[in-house]
Amino acid sequence: MKIGFICLLLFCTTALAKEQLLTPFTSFTKHGDHTFAVELASQENTGRHLLEIELGCASQGCSDWDYTVRFEWQKDGTSYELGRLITPYAGYMQRAMHGFDRTWRRTYTFDVSHLIPVLQGKGHFNVHYGGWGAKQSAFGISAKLHSDTQFNKQEVLRAIPLYESGSEGWPYKTSEYFDALLTQRAFQFKTNEQHAEIKMFVSSHGHALSFDNPRGEPELCGEWCDRFFTIKHNNDTIVKQQLWRKDCDMSATFPQGGTYIFARSNWCPGESVIPFSYDIDTTQTNNTIDLDWQRYSWQPSQYGNTAPRYIVNAVLVTYTNKPATTDIALTRIVSPNAQTPERFGIQCGAIEAEIKNMGSADIHAVRFHYGIAGRQQYFYDWQGNLKPGDTKIVRIPTRYLGQFDTQTARIKVSAEVSGDENMTNNDANALMHMPLSLFNTPKLNILTGKIPDETKVELRDRHQNIIQSWHTFNAQQWHELVLEQPAGCYELVVYDSARDGLAFPFFNNRKGQGALNLSYDLDEKTVTHELQPDFGRKLSIPFTLGYKFGGCAAQAWQNDKAYRQGDAPVAYNGIIYRARHWSYGFQPDRSGQYDAWQPVSYCDGSPLNESLNNTTSMQHTKAIE
Repeated sequence: MKIGFICLLLFCTTALAKEQLLTPFTSFTKHGDHTFAVELASQENTGRHLLEIELGCASQGCSDWDYTVRFEWQKDGTSYELGRLITPYAGYMQRAMHGFDRTWRRTYTFDVSHLIPVLQGKGHFNVHYGGWGAKQSAFGISAKLHSDTQFNKQEVLRAIPLYESGSEGWPYKTSEYFDALLTQRAFQFKTNEQHAEIKMFVSSHGHALSFDNPRGEPELCGEWCDRFFTIKHNNDTIVKQQLWRKDCDMSATFPQGGTYIFARSNWCPGESVIPFSYDIDTTQTNNTIDLDWQRYSWQPSQYGNTAPRYIVNAVLVTYTNKPATTDIALTRIVSPNAQTPERFGIQCGAIEAEIKNMGSADIHAVRFHYGIAGRQQYFYDWQGNLKPGDTKIVRIPTRYLGQFDTQTARIKVSAEVSGDENMTNNDANALMHMPLSLFNTPKLNILTGKIPDETKVELRDRHQNIIQSWHTFNAQQWHELVLEQPAGCYELVVYDSARDGLAFPFFNNRKGQGALNLSYDLDEKTVTHELQPDFGRKLSIPFTLGYKFGGCAAQAWQNDKAYRQGDAPVAYNGIIYRARHWSYGFQPDRSGQYDAWQPVSYCDGSPLNESLNNTTSMQHTKAIE
């Protein structure tokens, strides 16, 4: 165990924290359980505790298939699910295609704070790998537990298992059979248990045929059919939860060598299974919880002759006190962040920060402070409505941050609200991804498929204003889109209305196979950046034009060089200047109305009179769909 300053995935904090190794990277060697004996440190039942999983190819090679992986903590004869993910279709990693190879790794985090009462002392960290053929190819994982006991002051009292299907799942043989598995659970709240919630993981699997939907169309259940469950607390329905996930076409691991873009029943290949959380009223001593599943019929299909399966885990968590009235937490920097997968982790003119209302009162205003760590800090005011327990990703338009070394500089962000009762969870910092750097007059070269009406292209400035757009294309032709703009930060977005990109191997015969790249001329050569056409719903490419991120769009001013009107602009102390007339040895920042130099912009092309750091509140929010 190490105690000290640590950086977590998507989040770095200077609070005193603990890092405990559960297992170094270990390849899966079989279908089933891989168990590790662990002794965890004793600590307070407060704070934030994150399970960090690094997934990669096994030493014997990467598997082609999407398999379920469950992480459990086993203690005193009881298993507690820590998290769940579905492996990607990793054929491209196995065969070194599309920029991947067998060294591929990706990190996932799971918030296990609610289980801290049992995540102490001796136990077993169990990993269930649902894959087959592991001796030939598989995956592997490493695991760490990161703990910051000051992040959340609320104390966890108990974690009470409610439902557990096991890693192979419960078969939905018939609705009556499934009902018998989901019997009502009875429990009592203690007098000091003032807040409670149900934490729940569900994923659906199998390819049985069902027609029980409003359209009467064939569906393969449970993976490919939209079903729901309900929860009753003391016979009152508190939630009706649909089991359908529609964002698989925006997987952070793309492309994949399979049908990764299609919506599924609460999971996506290559992604973690998102847990559900439901508040429970604690005013009554005697209580019941009843979980019920949507009733439907099925029959064997050519793709599967066994019953649909549902892997279910639910636990009731109790707390000794309700959350503080006012408590804003900055849970992570989404972008720019070198720890976030590149699809979501690159920015050059904004910061995306995730905040969570950990108090009991609505939050309507947050002041963000941001900048390069150790440099000048700026502020940005956000207004909106953040309800207790809710999380929001806020887009913060940034001022010019200065010149910096992109390999070592860290972006720093803090969130501030009036009356905050816990100031230890307000700060985060991160290393940054480098956006693409383009020069002169770049072009997007795009080859359309057989259905060009599905394609749309937009060029956005650093404030997300659309400054160029293209939406009319010919079928199966190359198109050259000229991005003629001044130096600055931009985002190029390519949309596909069918959510299957310009190329998707399963549709290429019917829809054609497109392609795209960015190119520009430099030093009498053409520089080309190939882009991935198998991108699903949309492909976003943040880029800097005329300079490299952290640098400047002009050469530095030299005091021993003469400058004349019409010469290339120069940079001095982060500002770009143009010569009005002949000048020699005259510092640009000493320019006046009749002097030699005229200020033009900051080094990143942003205007000098830009007003982002004022007390006029502006709402810039962006939800991950």
